[in-house]
Amino acid sequence: MKHVLEFDSLELSYQTRSILSGIYMKCEVGEIVGVLGRNGSGKSSLMKIVFGSLKGSHQSIRINGEQLPSNHLHKKLIGYLPQGELIPPFIAVRKAFRLFEIDIDAIKAEFPEITNFLEFTPNQLSGGYQPIIVALLILKSKTPFCILDEPFSGLMPVHVEKLKQLIIKEKAQKGIIITDHMYRHVMSVTDRLYLLANGATYSVKDEEDLIIRGYINGPA
Repeated sequence: MKHVLEFDSLELSYQTRSILSGIYMKCEVGEIVGVLGRNGSGKSSLMKIVFGSLKGSHQSIRINGEQLPSNHLHKKLIGYLPQGELIPPFIAVRKAFRLFEIDIDAIKAEFPEITNFLEFTPNQLSGGYQPIIVALLILKSKTPFCILDEPFSGLMPVHVEKLKQLIIKEKAQKGIIITDHMYRHVMSVTDRLYLLANGATYSVKDEEDLIIRGYINGPA
């Protein structure tokens, strides 16, 4: 049976301002779903609600048709790569993989470079390898679904391509939701794409749809 994560009727307001209203999205194991949107559109808030670290004004989040409980954050159903730090600065890479219950030997088989970094703490890792290693923590975790929030931010092109390869490979075991301002990279790995604008999600097929919705500019 193919696992399906589905959420709708997601609403979020701050004081009198509506951030999200009537959101609907679906992600199945075996696919990558992209979410694009301008700064301030509510992408990170949406991801946090689905993950379970933020409570919406109203929400319905289901896996295989079953409503997730309010404490699903603790059920290890959805992994989340947030913007910013994931590993505390005092924890070495080896311990981080152990805490996430990930087999380091399996990682070595397909990412042998990690052997050089196992005893490093996050601040000892280069800017290119740190995002890849923290992404591996989420992509290789046992959760059937994972969310990647701005995984390409600040990466050199060679590291972006490495991370894209990892994401594509891991979709065989997971449903992956990804959001990033580097929209062409998002579009190159996704099976389905949504644009978040005016508090709602819109299905996107190509760059022409992004132009129509005002996310990018058309030809001059």
